[in-house]
Amino acid sequence: MPQFPIDLSKYAPLKIDPWTQETLTAEQKDTWRANIQLCRDAIIFFTACAAAGGFGGHTGGAFDTTPESTLMDAMFRGRPDKFVPIFFDEAGHRVATQYLFSVLHGHMPAERLMDYRKGHKGLPGHPELGLTPGVKFSSGRLGHMWAYINGVAFANPDKIVLMLGSDGSQMEGDNAEAARLAVAQGLNVKLLVDDNDVTIFGHPSQYMPGYSVAKTLAGHGLPVQETKGEDLDALYAAVRQAVISTGPRAVISHRKMAVGIKGLEGEIEGHDVIAVKLAVPYLEARGYTAAVDILKSIKGGPKDPISTYIGAGALGSNRGTFGTAVVDVLSRMSPADRKAKVLAIDCDLASSTGLDAIFKKYPEICVKGGIMERGNISAAAGFGMEKGKQGIFSTFAAFLEMCISEITMARMNNSNLLCHFSHSGPDDMADNTCHFGINNFFADGGLEDQYTTRLYFPADAGQVTAVVERIFNEPGMRFVFTTRSKTPPNLGRERQASLRQGLQVHPWQR
Repeated sequence: MPQFPIDLSKYAPLKIDPWTQETLTAEQKDTWRANIQLCRDAIIFFTACAAAGGFGGHTGGAFDTTPESTLMDAMFRGRPDKFVPIFFDEAGHRVATQYLFSVLHGHMPAERLMDYRKGHKGLPGHPELGLTPGVKFSSGRLGHMWAYINGVAFANPDKIVLMLGSDGSQMEGDNAEAARLAVAQGLNVKLLVDDNDVTIFGHPSQYMPGYSVAKTLAGHGLPVQETKGEDLDALYAAVRQAVISTGPRAVISHRKMAVGIKGLEGEIEGHDVIAVKLAVPYLEARGYTAAVDILKSIKGGPKDPISTYIGAGALGSNRGTFGTAVVDVLSRMSPADRKAKVLAIDCDLASSTGLDAIFKKYPEICVKGGIMERGNISAAAGFGMEKGKQGIFSTFAAFLEMCISEITMARMNNSNLLCHFSHSGPDDMADNTCHFGINNFFADGGLEDQYTTRLYFPADAGQVTAVVERIFNEPGMRFVFTTRSKTPPNLGRERQASLRQGLQVHPWQR
């Protein structure tokens, strides 16, 4: 492996005591600014390595919150007696921050960063305690961290617990409960929320008008300060005030997603991993010739060095096929029937679960539901309560666990609900069990004499199409699971065609 092409030894450890420093010196600000730039350059490079290798990942969130994370580091160093020194982050996909600071703190060599998101390399897409050197917590899924660190605050009553947050994470219902408990108990939890108005499938200001992180938190009784995240003087003043104050507080940093990156700033694509075609000019402008050479030398290929994929043809996307198969069925309905009888609700993952095909073709029956799985699946089920109507819902299979109570409610009310749970089972790139759908049978938790629940796991794209065709108009609860990775067809085209004529679908059923 080549040497890491960005000299991280240039990171200058700052020590800041917010209790004694109302403002920073010019020298401290210069150092802080240089640290931010160095970290951002490194994040661009090693996340782009994953993009070049075909592994995906996330760049923008970790890039955005570098001012906050480097300030946290400086405060941890300046007053170690006052803080729980862990970079808790409720948006676990910003894991590049955790890995970068593991290197900066001497837990692993910088070269390991170039294995970001590769399978079996120990750098998964969300931080995992005990797997990666220097990582001190497991984030789990988006928006689950605050409730957990309330307990950390209970366990450390004389210390402050900091948590990096995001506008997307704050949509999750867990945070409302966490906020009320933190306020009621006066917990010393401080939130540093990056509010960039970007989630995977859009801009919250457009698809969720009325939603405001600051107003929501204030409504729970939390003192809130809003600031410009790229104004270091303003950011320091707001964070300092939150830290030296008693009880829970939140600092909301407003900035554009991937600020300063040409072609990515403010765009929803910034949420994902940066494309090589955008990383190269960024790094060239910063003078990192060696980094550019490494990126250009990376060749995509088999992602998993252990698994072997066999089949009868080219790879196909099961999860993407779900959406196109639904569109095919909907196309045979009249516009009036579609509008009256079908409602599809997305959880900000339509581009990953295939629902984007439905959004593009029939937007009038689609709802961008934001990052709120429990509420969205119940809304879809409620729409399907009436005979002849059907709710469609999709998310990742791992998040099924979050919806068990809502699924029970839907079953008790005889709802017609078609669910697509993609990203089921392990995958060819590194992620942890918070994103692997491994407990799919939890969906079938009813009694034998209760409303039937049927589970389907088609093996290839052809089977996805056949399953959707067969079950779309059936009543009751239907759950379709698909893999994240593309899979080859099990059979050749001629054999598939002959079998499709007389296909009998046998669901997993109690």
